[in-house]
Amino acid sequence: MANSFKKMIQEKVISRTDSGMFIGIHDIHVKPGFNKRDDDERTRTADEELYSFLLNGGKVPPLEVVPRDEGGVWIVEGHRRQRCFLRCLDAGKPIERIHITRFEGNDVERLARIMTSNNQLPLTAMEQAAVVKELAAFNLTKQEIARLVNKSLPTIENLLTLSNANHDVQQKVKAGEVSTGVAVDRVKAFGEKAGEVLEKDKATAAAAGKKKVTRSVIAPEISMKKARRLVELITLAGVNENGAITLSGELLNEVVAIINEQRDIEAQRSKLVA
Repeated sequence: MANSFKKMIQEKVISRTDSGMFIGIHDIHVKPGFNKRDDDERTRTADEELYSFLLNGGKVPPLEVVPRDEGGVWIVEGHRRQRCFLRCLDAGKPIERIHITRFEGNDVERLARIMTSNNQLPLTAMEQAAVVKELAAFNLTKQEIARLVNKSLPTIENLLTLSNANHDVQQKVKAGEVSTGVAVDRVKAFGEKAGEVLEKDKATAAAAGKKKVTRSVIAPEISMKKARRLVELITLAGVNENGAITLSGELLNEVVAIINEQRDIEAQRSKLVA
């Protein structure tokens, strides 16, 4: 017989009170491979903060769970909280039963929940890419995935591109050396050689005193202030019936300076993709 919340309540595995459902901490299980969060410094730092918060009596939302046929429940949302509750228990804090709530949804919706939780440390781009890739394996369309995880279609397309990028590209994103947008742009433009191009981009960024390759490094743009100023200058000069713009003096000098800056930017772009 399949396990259920009703069965666990009848067998006293789950206690039900006015505050909700509660279950023993050792009856809460983590499904292998389900949680896509990396065990990196960022996560460990956030866990330390959450652990300290719980140890000092802090309150957190209930864990979202589903019945586990072998007994107890699987976590759908709340993996970090469960880890920190266990640490509190090891530290001597009397934690017996944990507040849980029933997750409503199928296996696809459970996976999507990893990305839609508002109570957890936001997933990194690589962690999101792993979720989206697994959702795509359910033969969902990009549009369906976008709706499930509440992301735009272009974002899903970029995450899928990143999920299928070569390992060296993914490692650069994971290490924070390259922005997601740049990595995706380079993969689309250079395919298998994207990693090599990104190495050149890193050198360019370093030469400019920047620690991370962003779009401003690989595709610099003239500032909005300069662009608006150019429109103002042309407006001041005026356009005659033949479409000609007559400039002189300081107006001409300022327009030429902006145009030359744009030409320098375009020349720089050409070098970066060469």
